[in-house]
Amino acid sequence: MLLAWIGHVCLIRPVRHQRGRNLLNTRLRNTLLFVSKTLVTVACLWWLSRHVDFAAIKQSLTGFSVSVILVGVLLHVGSYVAGAVRWWYLFSYLAGPVRFGQVFPSYYLGVFFNNFLPSAYGGDLARSARLYVSGMSGNALVGSAVMDRLLGLAAVIVIGGLALMFTDAGPFSTLARTVFAGGAVGLLVGVALMVLPGWGRALDSRYGRRWPRLSSLLSGFLSYRESPGLLLKAFLLSALNQILVVVVFLLLAREAQLNVSALQLVTLLMLVFLVASLPVSLGGLGPREGALLALLMPFGVEASAVLAVSIAYLVVLWASALPGLSMMFVRVNQPAGEASEPTP
Repeated sequence: MLLAWIGHVCLIRPVRHQRGRNLLNTRLRNTLLFVSKTLVTVACLWWLSRHVDFAAIKQSLTGFSVSVILVGVLLHVGSYVAGAVRWWYLFSYLAGPVRFGQVFPSYYLGVFFNNFLPSAYGGDLARSARLYVSGMSGNALVGSAVMDRLLGLAAVIVIGGLALMFTDAGPFSTLARTVFAGGAVGLLVGVALMVLPGWGRALDSRYGRRWPRLSSLLSGFLSYRESPGLLLKAFLLSALNQILVVVVFLLLAREAQLNVSALQLVTLLMLVFLVASLPVSLGGLGPREGALLALLMPFGVEASAVLAVSIAYLVVLWASALPGLSMMFVRVNQPAGEASEPTP
């Protein structure tokens, strides 16, 4: 009895106490993160409010056609479908045959969380957790989510770089060239690391025994290099995803009569997308609108018109993402061995 009590005091109680401390630290860190992102969003919105005339914004918004907003919502939903198909290809390659209908509800739920939670990546976690609980491979979920994000980033860099080749970004030309050139270098380095197998084996031999799960995840991630056709198809879907969103902005910009060429707007939008993807605010709200205003005002565009476009896009974004909440009530089917796998 005495030995049991000593063991409880010296071993079990400290472990429980440490677990409690870790849980408390995690909650405190998450709370501080939420508060900091809220402050960033509020600060950006406050800055925007000091540079606009709300009466002028209201006047600009009255010029938007309801039909254009509805078309924008449909196009944005189309971009989500393209993104879902892209991730389905990537996930099925690692996890094995999975039907699109098994993963689309969780993907759309993740879209909702990405736009309504204080993170640009909360949706990835919600989607992966939901499918993992249903019995799908954790390594495949994480590996496909990482590749999905990288291909989305690659599409933004490539589209922005191509647009910049045929136009100029005005006072932001140097900034755009630096960002897109740096991104292109990063992409080339990433491709080189994917192609060269030596570094993967070196990491596995050094850390494989210590972190076997990380080693397994890395092995699965690097297996994408064996299917370049799949990566090309996924990249093209990423490009389609971004192009559909750009078309939405172009329609709204035409409604607001922004005096900026289409190629210039595409170039600047790619910079805005990069800013909005940073996990520093509530779903990109605030930094996205601030970046758009800061980039367009030097072109002589009225601040009220830019903010009207931002508000109209926010309506389109939320209207297209909100149905994702209903996917929470859609049952996730267990993985089926007889499901059809997409052909890379």
